[in-house]
Amino acid sequence: MSARVLEIDGQFLYMPGCMIISFDDASTHTTEVKLVRSHQGVDLSRLSDVHQIYKEVIHDVIGVEEATQRLEEIMKRPDKYPVWLLILIHGFASASVGPFAFNARPIDMPIAFVLGCLLGILQLVLSPRSYLYSNVFEISAAVLTSFLARAFGSIRYNGERLFCFSALAQSSIALILPGYMVLCASLELQSRSIVAGSVRMVYAIIYSLFLGFGITIGTAVYGLLDSDASSDYTCPASPITNEYLQHFPFVIPFTICLALVNHAKLKQIPVMIVIAFAGYVTNYFGSKRFYSSTQVSNALGAFVIGVMGNLYSRLRHGFAAAAMLPAIFVLVPSGLAASGSLISGIASAEQITSKITPYSVVANGTQGFVDAAKNMTTTTSNDQFHGVVFDIGYGMVQVAIGFTVGLFLAALVVYPLGKKRSGLFSF
Repeated sequence: MSARVLEIDGQFLYMPGCMIISFDDASTHTTEVKLVRSHQGVDLSRLSDVHQIYKEVIHDVIGVEEATQRLEEIMKRPDKYPVWLLILIHGFASASVGPFAFNARPIDMPIAFVLGCLLGILQLVLSPRSYLYSNVFEISAAVLTSFLARAFGSIRYNGERLFCFSALAQSSIALILPGYMVLCASLELQSRSIVAGSVRMVYAIIYSLFLGFGITIGTAVYGLLDSDASSDYTCPASPITNEYLQHFPFVIPFTICLALVNHAKLKQIPVMIVIAFAGYVTNYFGSKRFYSSTQVSNALGAFVIGVMGNLYSRLRHGFAAAAMLPAIFVLVPSGLAASGSLISGIASAEQITSKITPYSVVANGTQGFVDAAKNMTTTTSNDQFHGVVFDIGYGMVQVAIGFTVGLFLAALVVYPLGKKRSGLFSF
Protein backbone atom coordinates (compact mmCIF):
# COMPACT_ATOMS: atom_id res chain seq x y z
CA MET A 1 0.00 0.00 0.00
CA SER A 2 2.85 2.42 0.78
CA ALA A 3 4.46 1.64 -2.58
CA ARG A 4 1.18 2.30 -4.38
CA VAL A 5 0.74 5.68 -2.67
CA LEU A 6 4.33 6.66 -3.47
CA GLU A 7 3.89 5.38 -7.06
CA ILE A 8 6.75 2.92 -6.73
CA ASP A 9 6.81 -0.40 -8.56
CA GLY A 10 8.34 -2.56 -5.85
CA GLN A 11 8.14 -5.95 -4.22
CA PHE A 12 8.99 -6.80 -0.62
CA LEU A 13 10.05 -10.00 1.13
CA TYR A 14 10.37 -9.92 4.91
CA MET A 15 12.50 -12.34 6.89
CA PRO A 16 13.32 -12.01 10.59
CA GLY A 17 16.20 -9.57 10.85
CA CYS A 18 16.17 -8.37 7.26
CA MET A 19 13.97 -7.07 4.44
CA ILE A 20 14.59 -7.80 0.75
CA ILE A 21 13.24 -5.03 -1.51
CA SER A 22 13.21 -5.03 -5.32
CA PHE A 23 12.50 -1.91 -7.38
CA ASP A 24 11.30 -2.61 -10.92
CA ASP A 25 11.85 -0.27 -13.87
CA ALA A 26 9.24 -1.00 -16.55
CA SER A 27 10.96 1.17 -19.19
CA THR A 28 14.30 -0.66 -19.08
CA HIS A 29 13.00 -3.98 -17.73
CA THR A 30 15.60 -3.98 -14.97
CA THR A 31 15.35 -4.62 -11.26
CA GLU A 32 17.35 -3.16 -8.39
CA VAL A 33 17.46 -5.30 -5.25
CA LYS A 34 18.24 -3.92 -1.80
CA LEU A 35 18.89 -5.90 1.38
CA VAL A 36 18.08 -4.01 4.58
CA ARG A 37 19.29 -5.58 7.82
CA SER A 38 18.27 -4.38 11.26
CA HIS A 39 18.41 -5.54 14.86
CA GLN A 40 15.08 -6.84 16.13
CA GLY A 41 13.41 -5.55 19.26
CA VAL A 42 10.24 -4.06 20.73
CA ASP A 43 10.03 -0.31 21.37
CA LEU A 44 6.40 0.75 21.69
CA SER A 45 7.23 4.46 21.80
CA ARG A 46 9.18 4.42 18.53
CA LEU A 47 6.64 2.05 17.01
CA SER A 48 3.81 4.48 17.71
CA ASP A 49 5.76 7.43 16.25
CA VAL A 50 6.69 5.48 13.11
CA HIS A 51 3.07 4.43 12.63
CA GLN A 52 1.97 8.07 12.89
CA ILE A 53 4.46 9.03 10.16
CA TYR A 54 3.18 6.16 8.01
CA LYS A 55 -0.42 7.37 8.34
CA GLU A 56 0.54 10.95 7.46
CA VAL A 57 2.39 9.80 4.34
CA ILE A 58 -0.45 7.50 3.27
CA HIS A 59 -2.98 10.32 3.59
CA ASP A 60 -0.73 12.90 1.84
CA VAL A 61 -0.28 15.03 4.96
CA ILE A 62 3.52 15.13 4.66
CA GLY A 63 5.96 14.35 1.88
CA VAL A 64 8.62 11.68 1.60
CA GLU A 65 11.50 14.04 2.42
CA GLU A 66 9.98 15.20 5.69
CA ALA A 67 8.97 11.65 6.60
CA THR A 68 12.52 10.39 5.98
CA GLN A 69 13.98 13.12 8.16
CA ARG A 70 11.56 12.35 11.00
CA LEU A 71 12.32 8.62 10.74
CA GLU A 72 16.05 9.31 11.05
CA GLU A 73 15.41 11.44 14.15
CA ILE A 74 13.36 8.63 15.71
CA MET A 75 16.08 6.05 15.07
CA LYS A 76 18.79 8.29 16.59
CA ARG A 77 16.71 9.06 19.66
CA PRO A 78 18.06 7.57 22.92
CA ASP A 79 16.10 5.02 24.93
CA LYS A 80 13.17 6.42 26.86
CA TYR A 81 14.14 5.05 30.28
CA PRO A 82 17.61 4.59 31.88
CA VAL A 83 19.07 1.14 32.45
CA TRP A 84 19.00 1.33 36.27
CA LEU A 85 15.27 2.07 36.20
CA LEU A 86 14.61 -0.82 33.81
CA ILE A 87 16.50 -3.18 36.14
CA LEU A 88 14.23 -2.18 39.03
CA ILE A 89 11.19 -2.57 36.76
CA HIS A 90 12.34 -6.12 35.96
CA GLY A 91 12.28 -6.81 39.69
CA PHE A 92 8.81 -5.34 40.18
CA ALA A 93 7.55 -7.31 37.17
CA SER A 94 8.81 -10.61 38.59
CA ALA A 95 7.27 -9.80 41.97
CA SER A 96 3.88 -8.86 40.51
CA VAL A 97 3.57 -11.76 38.05
CA GLY A 98 4.07 -14.39 40.75
CA PRO A 99 0.72 -14.14 42.60
CA PHE A 100 -1.64 -14.24 39.61
CA ALA A 101 0.33 -16.55 37.30
CA PHE A 102 2.23 -18.91 39.61
CA ASN A 103 0.32 -18.75 42.95
CA ALA A 104 3.11 -16.97 44.81
CA ARG A 105 2.43 -15.68 48.30
CA PRO A 106 3.24 -12.18 49.62
CA ILE A 107 6.31 -13.55 51.41
CA ASP A 108 7.69 -14.76 48.06
CA MET A 109 7.47 -11.37 46.37
CA PRO A 110 10.66 -9.76 47.83
CA ILE A 111 12.74 -12.77 46.72
CA ALA A 112 11.09 -12.66 43.29
CA PHE A 113 12.00 -8.96 43.12
CA VAL A 114 15.67 -9.76 43.78
CA LEU A 115 15.72 -12.53 41.16
CA GLY A 116 14.00 -10.24 38.65
CA CYS A 117 16.60 -7.51 39.22
CA LEU A 118 19.31 -10.13 38.70
CA LEU A 119 17.71 -11.07 35.39
CA GLY A 120 17.61 -7.38 34.42
CA ILE A 121 21.34 -7.01 35.16
CA LEU A 122 22.18 -10.03 33.02
CA GLN A 123 19.98 -8.84 30.14
CA LEU A 124 20.63 -5.09 30.14
CA VAL A 125 24.20 -4.80 31.48
CA LEU A 126 26.19 -7.97 30.81
CA SER A 127 24.58 -9.18 27.57
CA PRO A 128 25.10 -5.95 25.52
CA ARG A 129 28.75 -5.74 26.61
CA SER A 130 29.76 -9.24 25.55
CA TYR A 131 28.81 -10.82 22.24
CA LEU A 132 29.88 -14.25 23.48
CA TYR A 133 27.78 -13.98 26.63
CA SER A 134 24.73 -12.80 24.68
CA ASN A 135 24.73 -16.19 22.91
CA VAL A 136 24.27 -18.04 26.20
CA PHE A 137 22.22 -15.40 28.03
CA GLU A 138 18.98 -17.40 28.12
CA ILE A 139 20.61 -20.57 29.45
CA SER A 140 22.74 -18.75 32.03
CA ALA A 141 19.79 -16.67 33.27
CA ALA A 142 17.57 -19.75 33.63
CA VAL A 143 20.35 -21.73 35.37
CA LEU A 144 21.20 -18.96 37.83
CA THR A 145 17.64 -17.96 38.71
CA SER A 146 16.41 -21.55 39.12
CA PHE A 147 19.48 -22.39 41.24
CA LEU A 148 18.85 -19.44 43.56
CA ALA A 149 15.09 -20.09 43.57
CA ARG A 150 15.63 -23.64 44.82
CA ALA A 151 18.16 -22.36 47.37
CA PHE A 152 15.65 -19.89 48.79
CA GLY A 153 12.84 -22.43 48.52
CA SER A 154 14.84 -24.91 50.63
CA ILE A 155 15.08 -22.57 53.63
CA ARG A 156 13.14 -23.97 56.59
CA TYR A 157 11.49 -22.02 59.38
CA ASN A 158 9.68 -23.83 62.20
CA GLY A 159 9.92 -27.05 60.22
CA GLU A 160 8.23 -25.66 57.08
CA ARG A 161 9.52 -24.25 53.81
CA LEU A 162 9.62 -20.48 54.08
CA PHE A 163 9.45 -19.65 50.35
CA CYS A 164 7.74 -21.29 47.36
CA PHE A 165 10.44 -22.72 45.12
CA SER A 166 8.37 -23.26 41.96
CA ALA A 167 6.82 -19.77 42.04
CA LEU A 168 10.23 -18.13 42.40
CA ALA A 169 11.75 -20.19 39.58
CA GLN A 170 8.94 -19.39 37.17
CA SER A 171 8.29 -15.73 37.99
CA SER A 172 11.97 -14.79 37.73
CA ILE A 173 12.12 -15.67 34.01
CA ALA A 174 8.66 -14.41 33.05
CA LEU A 175 10.06 -11.43 31.13
CA ILE A 176 12.27 -13.55 28.85
CA LEU A 177 9.61 -16.06 27.84
CA PRO A 178 9.44 -16.08 24.02
CA GLY A 179 5.73 -15.32 23.83
CA TYR A 180 6.13 -12.48 21.33
CA MET A 181 8.30 -14.57 19.00
CA VAL A 182 5.95 -17.55 18.99
CA LEU A 183 2.94 -15.27 18.57
CA CYS A 184 4.47 -13.52 15.54
CA ALA A 185 5.47 -16.88 14.06
CA SER A 186 1.95 -18.29 14.44
CA LEU A 187 0.37 -15.16 12.95
CA GLU A 188 2.77 -15.24 9.99
CA LEU A 189 2.11 -18.91 9.32
CA GLN A 190 -1.64 -18.35 9.58
CA SER A 191 -1.41 -15.47 7.09
CA ARG A 192 0.57 -17.71 4.68
CA SER A 193 3.94 -15.99 5.24
CA ILE A 194 5.63 -19.38 5.19
CA VAL A 195 9.28 -18.29 5.07
CA ALA A 196 9.19 -15.70 7.85
CA GLY A 197 6.84 -17.75 10.01
CA SER A 198 8.88 -20.95 9.72
CA VAL A 199 12.18 -19.23 10.53
CA ARG A 200 10.73 -17.44 13.53
CA MET A 201 8.89 -20.52 14.83
CA VAL A 202 12.00 -22.71 14.72
CA TYR A 203 14.03 -20.06 16.52
CA ALA A 204 11.33 -19.57 19.15
CA ILE A 205 11.10 -23.30 19.84
CA ILE A 206 14.89 -23.61 20.16
CA TYR A 207 14.85 -20.58 22.47
CA SER A 208 12.19 -22.28 24.59
CA LEU A 209 14.30 -25.43 24.76
CA PHE A 210 17.23 -23.37 26.03
CA LEU A 211 15.05 -22.03 28.84
CA GLY A 212 13.78 -25.48 29.75
CA PHE A 213 17.29 -26.91 29.73
CA GLY A 214 18.54 -24.04 31.91
CA ILE A 215 15.75 -24.51 34.46
CA THR A 216 16.48 -28.22 34.67
CA ILE A 217 20.24 -27.79 35.05
CA GLY A 218 20.02 -25.03 37.68
CA THR A 219 17.51 -27.00 39.72
CA ALA A 220 19.45 -30.26 39.43
CA VAL A 221 22.79 -28.69 40.41
CA TYR A 222 21.38 -27.33 43.66
CA GLY A 223 19.76 -30.70 44.30
CA LEU A 224 23.22 -32.28 44.16
CA LEU A 225 24.61 -29.76 46.66
CA ASP A 226 21.77 -29.95 49.19
CA SER A 227 20.28 -33.28 50.20
CA ASP A 228 17.34 -31.44 51.80
CA ALA A 229 16.59 -29.37 48.69
CA SER A 230 12.96 -28.48 48.12
CA SER A 231 11.07 -30.63 45.63
CA ASP A 232 7.67 -28.98 46.07
CA TYR A 233 6.09 -28.20 42.71
CA THR A 234 3.09 -26.44 44.23
CA CYS A 235 2.95 -23.53 46.65
CA PRO A 236 1.41 -23.67 50.14
CA ALA A 237 -1.91 -21.95 50.67
CA SER A 238 -1.69 -18.18 50.42
CA PRO A 239 -2.80 -16.02 53.37
CA ILE A 240 -4.94 -14.16 50.81
CA THR A 241 -7.99 -16.42 50.98
CA ASN A 242 -10.00 -14.57 48.32
CA GLU A 243 -8.86 -15.96 44.97
CA TYR A 244 -9.89 -12.81 43.13
CA LEU A 245 -7.70 -10.66 45.40
CA GLN A 246 -4.90 -13.17 44.84
CA HIS A 247 -5.02 -12.69 41.07
CA PHE A 248 -6.71 -9.57 39.72
CA PRO A 249 -4.97 -6.68 41.60
CA PHE A 250 -1.51 -7.85 40.52
CA VAL A 251 -2.35 -7.76 36.80
CA ILE A 252 -2.29 -3.95 36.79
CA PRO A 253 1.27 -3.45 38.15
CA PHE A 254 2.57 -6.22 35.90
CA THR A 255 1.01 -4.51 32.87
CA ILE A 256 2.62 -1.21 33.86
CA CYS A 257 6.00 -2.94 34.21
CA LEU A 258 5.60 -4.58 30.80
CA ALA A 259 4.75 -1.25 29.20
CA LEU A 260 7.78 0.47 30.75
CA VAL A 261 10.16 -2.38 29.89
CA ASN A 262 9.04 -2.09 26.26
CA HIS A 263 9.53 1.72 26.33
CA ALA A 264 5.87 2.68 26.03
CA LYS A 265 4.77 6.28 26.39
CA LEU A 266 3.07 7.18 29.65
CA LYS A 267 -0.09 8.29 27.85
CA GLN A 268 -0.41 4.82 26.28
CA ILE A 269 -0.39 2.98 29.62
CA PRO A 270 -4.04 3.55 30.75
CA VAL A 271 -5.42 1.95 27.57
CA MET A 272 -2.95 -0.93 27.92
CA ILE A 273 -4.09 -1.54 31.50
CA VAL A 274 -7.78 -1.66 30.54
CA ILE A 275 -7.20 -4.05 27.63
CA ALA A 276 -4.81 -6.30 29.60
CA PHE A 277 -7.14 -6.51 32.60
CA ALA A 278 -10.15 -7.38 30.43
CA GLY A 279 -8.16 -10.03 28.58
CA TYR A 280 -6.85 -11.63 31.76
CA VAL A 281 -10.27 -11.70 33.45
CA THR A 282 -11.71 -13.42 30.37
CA ASN A 283 -8.82 -15.88 30.31
CA TYR A 284 -9.19 -16.56 34.05
CA PHE A 285 -12.89 -17.40 33.96
CA GLY A 286 -12.44 -19.25 30.66
CA SER A 287 -9.83 -21.50 32.26
CA LYS A 288 -12.31 -22.24 35.07
CA ARG A 289 -14.89 -23.34 32.52
CA PHE A 290 -12.58 -25.10 30.03
CA TYR A 291 -10.26 -26.60 32.59
CA SER A 292 -8.71 -29.28 30.40
CA SER A 293 -8.02 -27.06 27.38
CA THR A 294 -5.75 -24.06 27.83
CA GLN A 295 -6.01 -23.19 24.12
CA VAL A 296 -9.71 -22.35 24.42
CA SER A 297 -9.23 -19.98 27.37
CA ASN A 298 -6.22 -18.38 25.67
CA ALA A 299 -8.24 -17.90 22.48
CA LEU A 300 -11.08 -16.26 24.44
CA GLY A 301 -8.68 -13.91 26.21
CA ALA A 302 -6.94 -13.02 22.95
CA PHE A 303 -10.31 -12.45 21.26
CA VAL A 304 -11.32 -9.90 23.91
CA ILE A 305 -7.91 -8.21 23.64
CA GLY A 306 -8.17 -8.09 19.86
CA VAL A 307 -11.70 -6.69 19.84
CA MET A 308 -10.86 -3.97 22.36
CA GLY A 309 -7.60 -3.07 20.62
CA ASN A 310 -9.17 -2.86 17.17
CA LEU A 311 -12.13 -0.88 18.50
CA TYR A 312 -9.63 1.51 20.09
CA SER A 313 -8.04 1.90 16.67
CA ARG A 314 -11.34 2.26 14.80
CA LEU A 315 -13.21 4.55 17.19
CA ARG A 316 -10.41 6.55 18.83
CA HIS A 317 -7.88 6.30 15.95
CA GLY A 318 -5.28 4.88 18.32
CA PHE A 319 -2.52 2.40 17.55
CA ALA A 320 -3.95 -1.07 18.13
CA ALA A 321 -0.73 -3.10 18.03
CA ALA A 322 1.00 -1.08 20.76
CA ALA A 323 -2.09 -1.14 22.98
CA MET A 324 -2.53 -4.90 22.63
CA LEU A 325 1.06 -6.09 23.05
CA PRO A 326 1.36 -5.79 26.87
CA ALA A 327 -2.01 -7.54 27.20
CA ILE A 328 -0.68 -10.47 25.18
CA PHE A 329 2.43 -10.57 27.37
CA VAL A 330 0.20 -10.77 30.45
CA LEU A 331 -1.48 -13.92 29.14
CA VAL A 332 1.76 -15.74 28.27
CA PRO A 333 2.97 -16.59 31.83
CA SER A 334 -0.50 -17.59 33.04
CA GLY A 335 -1.04 -19.66 29.90
CA LEU A 336 2.25 -21.49 30.39
CA ALA A 337 1.48 -22.04 34.06
CA ALA A 338 -1.89 -23.54 33.16
CA SER A 339 -0.24 -25.93 30.70
CA GLY A 340 2.31 -26.98 33.34
CA SER A 341 5.23 -26.80 30.91
CA LEU A 342 7.50 -24.75 33.17
CA ILE A 343 6.86 -27.06 36.12
CA SER A 344 7.92 -30.04 34.00
CA GLY A 345 11.47 -28.73 33.80
CA ILE A 346 11.57 -28.47 37.59
CA ALA A 347 10.06 -31.93 38.07
CA SER A 348 12.49 -33.57 35.65
CA ALA A 349 15.46 -32.20 37.62
CA GLU A 350 14.42 -34.34 40.59
CA GLN A 351 14.35 -37.42 38.36
CA ILE A 352 17.78 -36.60 36.95
CA THR A 353 19.39 -36.44 40.40
CA SER A 354 17.65 -39.57 41.69
CA LYS A 355 19.78 -42.69 41.90
CA ILE A 356 17.79 -45.11 39.73
CA THR A 357 16.58 -44.17 36.28
CA PRO A 358 16.86 -45.87 32.89
CA TYR A 359 19.63 -43.39 32.06
CA SER A 360 21.70 -44.25 35.15
CA VAL A 361 21.37 -47.96 34.37
CA VAL A 362 22.72 -47.43 30.86
CA ALA A 363 25.51 -45.15 32.09
CA ASN A 364 26.65 -47.63 34.76
CA GLY A 365 26.66 -50.55 32.35
CA THR A 366 24.73 -52.79 34.73
CA GLN A 367 22.28 -54.06 32.13
CA GLY A 368 22.54 -55.46 28.65
CA PHE A 369 22.17 -53.25 25.60
CA VAL A 370 18.89 -54.89 24.61
CA ASP A 371 17.28 -54.31 28.00
CA ALA A 372 18.73 -50.79 28.12
CA ALA A 373 17.18 -50.00 24.75
CA LYS A 374 13.84 -51.23 26.05
CA ASN A 375 14.14 -48.98 29.08
CA MET A 376 14.94 -45.98 26.91
CA THR A 377 11.66 -46.49 25.05
CA THR A 378 9.43 -46.86 28.11
CA THR A 379 6.78 -44.31 28.95
CA THR A 380 8.67 -43.16 32.04
CA SER A 381 11.86 -42.36 30.19
CA ASN A 382 9.97 -40.69 27.39
CA ASP A 383 8.13 -38.46 29.86
CA GLN A 384 11.39 -37.64 31.58
CA PHE A 385 13.14 -36.73 28.36
CA HIS A 386 10.24 -34.64 27.15
CA GLY A 387 10.09 -32.91 30.54
CA VAL A 388 13.75 -32.00 30.22
CA VAL A 389 13.59 -30.72 26.67
CA PHE A 390 10.29 -30.37 24.89
CA ASP A 391 7.53 -29.39 27.30
CA ILE A 392 8.24 -25.66 27.38
CA GLY A 393 8.53 -25.45 23.58
CA TYR A 394 5.31 -27.42 23.18
CA GLY A 395 3.61 -25.29 25.82
CA MET A 396 4.63 -22.08 24.03
CA VAL A 397 3.20 -23.36 20.74
CA GLN A 398 -0.06 -24.31 22.49
CA VAL A 399 -0.39 -20.84 23.98
CA ALA A 400 0.45 -19.12 20.69
CA ILE A 401 -2.10 -21.14 18.70
CA GLY A 402 -4.86 -20.00 21.04
CA PHE A 403 -3.69 -16.39 20.70
CA THR A 404 -3.57 -16.64 16.92
CA VAL A 405 -7.14 -17.90 16.57
CA GLY A 406 -8.51 -15.29 18.97
CA LEU A 407 -6.68 -12.35 17.37
CA PHE A 408 -7.66 -13.29 13.81
CA LEU A 409 -11.31 -13.67 14.80
CA ALA A 410 -11.20 -10.30 16.58
CA ALA A 411 -9.79 -8.55 13.50
CA LEU A 412 -12.48 -10.19 11.37
CA VAL A 413 -15.25 -9.02 13.72
CA VAL A 414 -14.09 -5.39 13.92
CA TYR A 415 -12.89 -5.08 10.31
CA PRO A 416 -15.01 -7.57 8.32
CA LEU A 417 -14.09 -5.88 5.03
CA GLY A 418 -10.56 -4.86 6.02
CA LYS A 419 -9.12 -1.34 5.97
CA LYS A 420 -9.18 0.35 2.59
CA ARG A 421 -7.17 3.56 3.06
CA SER A 422 -4.27 2.15 5.10
CA GLY A 423 -2.87 -1.11 6.42
CA LEU A 424 -4.30 -2.88 9.45
CA PHE A 425 -1.63 -2.37 12.10
CA SER A 426 -2.84 -4.96 14.53
CA PHE A 427 -2.23 -8.62 15.36
